Amino acid sequence: MLRVIGFYRWSDDASFDHEYYNSKHMHLTHELLTPYGLIRLESDRYLLSAAPVKGQIIAASNAYFPSISTAQAALSAVGHLLMEDVKNYTTLKPELHFVDVFEHG
Repeated sequence: MLRVIGFYRWSDDASFDHEYYNSKHMHLTHELLTPYGLIRLESDRYLLSAAPVKGQIIAASNAYFPSISTAQAALSAVGHLLMEDVKNYTTLKPELHFVDVFEHG
């Protein structure tokens, strides 16, 4: 299984609307990626004890696919639509990582 992680790292004077991200953007993401093999979608809001500092991760998404080729095809097909929505919740740029997932137990 493959996980695509989208990290959002804080920068000075940035903005991030967690409510929009966790409701509307994640709904759009699920809707767009499911026909292309999405297995599961999660979003994370990092809990911070103080105001975020530059470089600190404040949010992430985790999209699970059966393989890297499936994930790449999905992002190639609809990634531009997801990126168009980013401006509706943040001034930050998502940082994508592809990760092999091994299940144990």
